[in-house]
This record gives sequence, structure tokens and C-alpha cells, in this order.
Amino acid sequence: MKYTSSQQEAINHLDGNLQIIACAGSGKTQVISQRIVNILKTKGPAGITPANIVAFTFTDKAAGELKDRIHRLARKQLDDQFGLAEMFVGTIHGFCLDMLQTHLFKYLKYSVLSDVQQRLLIDRHNKESGLRDLKTHDGKSLKGWHDSKLYQKILSIVREAQIDAAALGNHPVRAALGKYHTLLDRKGYLDYSRILFEAVSALADNPELREKQAARVKYLVVDEYQDVNPLQECLIKRLHNLGAQLCVVGDDDQTIYQWNGSDIANILGFSDRYPGVRQISLAENFRSSKGVVETARNVVERNADRLAKTMASREEQAFQRGDLLCLGFADPNQEAAWIARKIKEVPGMPFTEKGVTRGLAWSDCAILLRSVKNSAAPILQALRAANIPYVVKGMAGLFDTAEARAATGIFCYLVDEESRDGLTALWKIADLGLAPKKIAEAIDMLDQRLAAWPEEWRKSAFSLQRTYLAFLEAIALREDVIPDDGGGHRTRGEIVYYNLGKFSQLISDYETIHFNSDQASLYKGFAWFLQHQAEDYYPEGWESAGFATPDAVQVMTVHQAKGMEFPVVFIPNLLRNRFPSKKQGGRSWSHVIPSEAVIGSARYDGSEEDERRLFYVALTRSKKYLFCSWAPEASKGMFAKQSQFVNEVAAPSAASHVLTREPRAEAVNRIPSAASASEAEVVLTFSELKYFYECPYQFKLRFLYGFNPGFHEKIGFGKSLHDALAEVHRKALDGEYLKPENVPALLDTHLHLPYAWQSLKDDMRVQADRALRRYLKENGPLLDKVEYAEQTIELKLAEGIVVHGRIDLIRRLDTREVIIIDFKSTERSQEENVTRQQLHIYALGYQQLTGSRADLVEIYNLDEGAGATVRELVDDAMLRQSEEAIVTAGREIKENRLCRMERCGGCDFLGICRDDAGKENRR
Repeated sequence: MKYTSSQQEAINHLDGNLQIIACAGSGKTQVISQRIVNILKTKGPAGITPANIVAFTFTDKAAGELKDRIHRLARKQLDDQFGLAEMFVGTIHGFCLDMLQTHLFKYLKYSVLSDVQQRLLIDRHNKESGLRDLKTHDGKSLKGWHDSKLYQKILSIVREAQIDAAALGNHPVRAALGKYHTLLDRKGYLDYSRILFEAVSALADNPELREKQAARVKYLVVDEYQDVNPLQECLIKRLHNLGAQLCVVGDDDQTIYQWNGSDIANILGFSDRYPGVRQISLAENFRSSKGVVETARNVVERNADRLAKTMASREEQAFQRGDLLCLGFADPNQEAAWIARKIKEVPGMPFTEKGVTRGLAWSDCAILLRSVKNSAAPILQALRAANIPYVVKGMAGLFDTAEARAATGIFCYLVDEESRDGLTALWKIADLGLAPKKIAEAIDMLDQRLAAWPEEWRKSAFSLQRTYLAFLEAIALREDVIPDDGGGHRTRGEIVYYNLGKFSQLISDYETIHFNSDQASLYKGFAWFLQHQAEDYYPEGWESAGFATPDAVQVMTVHQAKGMEFPVVFIPNLLRNRFPSKKQGGRSWSHVIPSEAVIGSARYDGSEEDERRLFYVALTRSKKYLFCSWAPEASKGMFAKQSQFVNEVAAPSAASHVLTREPRAEAVNRIPSAASASEAEVVLTFSELKYFYECPYQFKLRFLYGFNPGFHEKIGFGKSLHDALAEVHRKALDGEYLKPENVPALLDTHLHLPYAWQSLKDDMRVQADRALRRYLKENGPLLDKVEYAEQTIELKLAEGIVVHGRIDLIRRLDTREVIIIDFKSTERSQEENVTRQQLHIYALGYQQLTGSRADLVEIYNLDEGAGATVRELVDDAMLRQSEEAIVTAGREIKENRLCRMERCGGCDFLGICRDDAGKENRR
């Protein structure tokens, strides 16, 4: 690849601190990747290894893209590619969590709460969490779930912002935070802020940890540096002070999270805080046409608080008059109808990119909104009326879908808030190809369950998730029998399952916190949550997991679109007080803690310049077609006038690329529509790949749609044994060899059974004690042979396919042979052939890590001891077959070829996969 002079300059600058100002579409991922490979190439002879390089990204998706690019370049340019798995590429939170769990063993049992789960935890334990200890400045106490979102914000600010300790004084928030952390410890949870908080504290207080990180981190790269908050900056500063050379990459014009703690002063003042900084600007846009780039530049240059820079298109995407429009309409319905009509024209339009021409598809269109919740309704209605397939990113809009309303009806029916006829009508309206008889049978099943629950004492018997999946099974829901949308688009089945999968994730979030509730409280609380809270609890930036989405128009917030790009972008609802948004009223954090205690507190309020940066991000998502629009929501009032951004985007300039009247349509020679052959990587964990091997369609249900299985009381037992052994083996690497008498202390640290009743916990402790004592008795003499414990492995076997995970144990035999061991327990059991496939992958990973081949792989059964081990030789045929299987799996996942197995051994989702005849056909 030929680099521009500024790109090459950044790639070659390896010594000293570097600040790269990377404008939108400037190829920063390629530059970062090439620079990292150059470090390995140039500094490798001096002892720098992949383990000495750490790269922070803002999202897991961005981490996957960066890893993939590094692997591609390393394969072409490095003689020795071994050990790339030991390079950390991921989020700051991921790095901190890994550091805590690797070096501070007590954190191994902790699980990470999402923002939604954190709020649900505060709701349920509003007194223990410290919420009820706080009052507003005028003496009004915070109350229950009404103020849990506010309390979340306060907890985040007091940990992540720069606090003036004197101004905060002895404010009750200090004690409240202590109570909240005590609650987290009792439950075995970390939230995102606490991960950072504990990591920074550990680096300050633990000399041994500092010494290890100083030896490890020699080069630190921070992407999206403009969105770093003060606590994250503190971590970066500590790593730099330990000897890491620092490279930060960002664009002050794309600082869009100030309201959530990001501090633009970090990037603006970087060269003042760090010594010997070289600043290089990447100003050429490879993504967008000249029209898009110059229009966006004219908008953002109105901001005063920014770094001066030039921005220009490389014109790899041609600009034509009519590509950029900014139109006004009489009302939102007319605006929405025009958007739908315009989108109807897209499929089959020729689009050329990197020398390849294809017909555009539905998924090439994005509708970007300041708020989906406030602005999407007319647009979604118009898309439905036009039979245009669409998906709404995140939970926003989920409850506007017929299938989600029908799913909500299940739980309302079970608490007498929906009638039998009403529930029947909801599922008929959803139009999912269901037989009326099956709906009736499913409701009968709910009645039977409801009648049986008073006799049940096991919480798993009335699990919300199990009820949900049982109902979907009883109505005989199948993706391939769901009728199309009337436009002949066979994606509707995928879209329905995508939405029902999001509903399953919502259930899991609630049940994570409320599983141990009694049946009546669980179902009444969940029905209330669905009807009154759920839509508000999921922030609009929330994103569901998934490897792909259906071929459909994508509707999302601008924040969700950060880092994405589309051939066709719509930015509607450009109204004053919508975009830029009006500051919301009501209680805020500054009504509870003094604003003067938070240095730089004004950024949390947002400003017009912040909104303009967000608008700039929206504009620069477009590769070619960019359509801005507005329509008054009323004849007068707050949302009656066009945004000033309309004036700015359509303002006269030297080129005036934007038309304010739609030109006459010209005939287009359409070609077959084809969704973009994305170069995005598929990043798989070993566990995810295991599900693919069991059944590709089960993989699709879990990871593309997001369906989750129900919880059970024994969950956590296998992981507890695994965590205890991780401590055993890591201490062995440091020369400390634990013995059977150390088992009680190990279990005190690691045994974590969050959903078990007390007698079950006691029984499982006895079982765990027996298993660990047996293991240490049988394997104690071998602990000095441990070479790796919990070793990260990463496989890059084909373009865009990365597999990563951890190997439990690698040790040498007395024969000097290397053996890879995977621990198995009853609670973590799976079919032996699947475990063997995993071990074969581990053998490949070991080879990529070290350049050497392992000699043996072994399944060690912790419940039965050494006498039940399964051991086999590693040979070339095994490695070759494993490599071929992974490459095949990755391609099928990328191409969405995820078919049912011909025969089925059963899984958590059998009921929404096969008909009754298929269920009988089990091996």
C-alpha cells in the first residue's frame, strides 16, 4: 500500500511521544497497524516483543478491526509472527480487568455489570447501595428507582472525574460510594467505573504490580484519545511514567462524549502534559466524496475550541450534483414519506468502491438520529408502509415492534394484566405465521406453569427466560415460516428473530439481578419493568452483541454510528431543540454534589459546539449520498423551527455542494443488488466457536440474534474450580507451590455460586474441596513443570477471521514434551468430541504463540481425577484439519450460512429451531 507523506511520517516515528490528529476517513487504523508492525520489525532485535505493546481502542469492534489489520501486515512483513496473541489490543476497561484478574486473584470471580444491570442492582438494593443516603441541596432525599439513573451518574462522576477534594469535603457521597462498593463486593460484581478505579488504585498502591507493568508495557497506543476521561487519562499517565512510549490518535472535532465525562482538554493540551511530543496531522479523507468532506469541514470550522487543521477528500469516491441534499417539509409525515421513497430507489443503484462496482442493498442505507426515541416513529411507520426492511440498533424502538409487544404480553398475562383474548390478539397481530391452535396451546401451557409454580422451590423452575423460550416453542415459532413483509424481502424472519433475541437479552439483564426473587415478586416486577421502565433503562447508545445484522436499513443514533460508514446516509429531524438538543430539565448530579467539586464540570452540561461535533460525525459517516432534512413537529413551540445546522450545511461556499431542491430523477441502469462484502473481521472466542461446531444455527441464535439460555442454581461451580486452579498455576509460575491444605483458603477466595440456596452451596463446597484436594495431591509434584497458565492464544488463519481465547494449562513432561490441558467438570461439561476440537485449536494457538508444536493434548476431568483423563498426540494431520475447520467456520459466519444440523442432539434453543418431527430425529 502506498502511504501519504503524513501517514508515512507517523508510521516511521517510533521513538518518543506521538500525537496523531486523524480526521474522519483518514486511514488511521491502517497507520496504527503499520506503525505497530514497524515497532516489531525495528525494535525486535533490541528485545521488544508483541507482549510489550498495548493498544487501547474505544470499542471491541474497533479492537477486532485493528487486530485483523495488524495480523495481515505482520504476515507479509515479519519473518517471525509468533507471539502476536500476547499483544493487548482492546478497550481500556478490558486491559484493566485483565490486569486485575491476572495479578489480584480475588477479582477472578467478579463478573462485570452492564449499565442496565447496574441500575437494576441499585433499584433492588437502593438502601444498601447508598442511594437513599443522599439528598439534593434543598434537602430532598433520593428515592428508589425514580433516582437510580441520577445515582448512577453521580457514582460515575465521583470516580471518573477530576475531583477537588477540598470542595467535596465530607459530603455524604463519600460514604454512599463506600456502601455501594461493599454491595458490589458482596455480590461479586464490578461496574465499568470500578474496573478503572481499582486498576488505577492498584498501580498506585502495589509496587509488585507496577514492576510487572513497567517490564511489560513499553509502547502504548491510545485510539479515540479525544474521548478519554480523567480517570482513563490517569491510567495512561501512570503507564507512561512507568516507561511506556505513548502514541495517541484522535480528532478533537469528533469529541462526542463530553456529557459522559470525556474531556476535550486531554487532546487539546496533550503536548503541554507530555514531554517531547511530535504532532502529525492526517488530513486526507479516503472514505467520502469531495462534496461530503468539504460540507462537513465548513460546518465544524465554526467551532472555536479546536485544533487548526486542513481536511480534504482524496476523491476516491466521485461527487455528482444531487448527491447531497438538504430539504424542508411541511410536517414529519411528509419528511418520512420522502425518506422511504428515496430508500426505495437505492437497491440496485451502481456503486463503485476500490475499483469494484456492485448494486447497492438495503443495508447500505443508514438513518442517523440525534434521538431514536424522540424522532424515529414517523420514519419507522413510513418504512413499514413501504415494505422496506429495517432494524433499529440497540433497544430503542424495540417495543414499537409487534413481536416485542406480543412478547411483553406473555408476562403481563401471567400477572393478570393481560387477558387471554388480549394475548391471543397480540400474537395474531404480530403476523408470524402461527396457527391459532398453537397460540391457544401456548397460553394453556402458561396456565399450567402458573398453577404448578406454588409447589416449586427451585428458582430455575420459574425462570423468566425458560418461560419465554417455552412459550416460543409452544407456539411453534420458526424463522423460516414467518411471512415476508409484502415486498418479497425474505429478511423479515431474520428481523423478527433479531428483535426477539434482543428481548431475550433484556430478560437476562433483569434476571441477572432478580433471579433469587420469589415467583410472584419476580413476575410482577418484570411485568412492571417492561411496561414502565425498560425503554428508559437502555441508553440510546446501547448496542446488542452480534456478528452481523440482516440486510436491512439501519436506524440508529449518531453516537451508535461512530466508527461506521455507509454509501447512503439520511440525517432527518434537524430541528432546533432536537439537534442541537435542548438541555433536559429535572434533577441532575449538580443538585446533589457541588459542581465546584468537579473540575471542568461545565462539560457535563454540553454546549452548541459539542452538538456541532456530533453533527460533524453524522455528516462524515457518508461515503457518497448525504440527505439532510427537517420538518416542524408543530406550527409553534420548541420543535417548530429548523436547526441552525440546516443553515450551516446548506450555507453558500466556494463550491456549494448541497442542493436545497431535489433535482429531477434520471434513469439509472440498475444492476443486481449485493450487500457490501465487508472486510470487517469475524473475531471468535473458543467458546463461541464451540457452539458453531455443535450446530451453526445454534450459533446464529445465540450470537447473531442474541437469544440466551435460562440461569440455573449451580451456575458458577465450574468457573470457581477453574479460577482456583488459575491461582494455583500462576503462583507456581512465580515459584510458590500450593498444597492440599491451601484448599479452604482457595475456596474462600474463589467459590462463587450466586444463585444457589445455602444447602446446595454447602454440598458444592464439599464437592469442590474434594476435587481440588485430589488435583493437588495428584499434580502437586508437577507444578514446577508449568510453562503457561491461563495463556491468551490468538489464531489468524484467513483474512478477516480471528479466533482468540485462553488455554487453561501448558506444562512440560519429564520427557520434555509439551502437553496442553483443558479442565472439565460436570457443571462445565460438553460433548467430548467438542472438547477435543477445542484442544486441537489450542494446539494450533500454541504453535502460533511459540513457533513450536505441542506434543500432547489432554482433557482433565476434575470430578474424577487423573484416572479419567483423555490424552492424544498432536500431529500434522490434526493441525491441518483444525485449521481447515476454523477457516470454514469463519467464512460461513461472515457469509451468514448458518444452517441447522441434519440431526440434533438437543440444545437450549431446540424449541425455536425444529418442528416436532425434527426433535425426534436426535442422535
